[in-house]
Amino acid sequence: MSEEKQTATKKEKYVDLYIPKGYANEEPNLIIGINGKLYVLPRGEVSKVPPAVKDEFDRSQRASSLFDKKSEKLLEKTKAPINQ
Repeated sequence: MSEEKQTATKKEKYVDLYIPKGYANEEPNLIIGINGKLYVLPRGEVSKVPPAVKDEFDRSQRASSLFDKKSEKLLEKTKAPINQ
């Protein structure tokens, strides 16, 4: 059975994933963990990763974008005058 698992993982397809560079004080690598396995991806470079890693990165980016939009809306509400 272990032979089946090894051949299945060897046949797994990889996709390209570009991790944009961060700020100067950020870590030079992005770490993504899936099912107990960590992937250390250098920022500013394209890496070959399993599709699940790319999916998790994309999900994280969408969540971050939604958080930023919600934060901006709340900030705008604090600038509005209080209705009496």
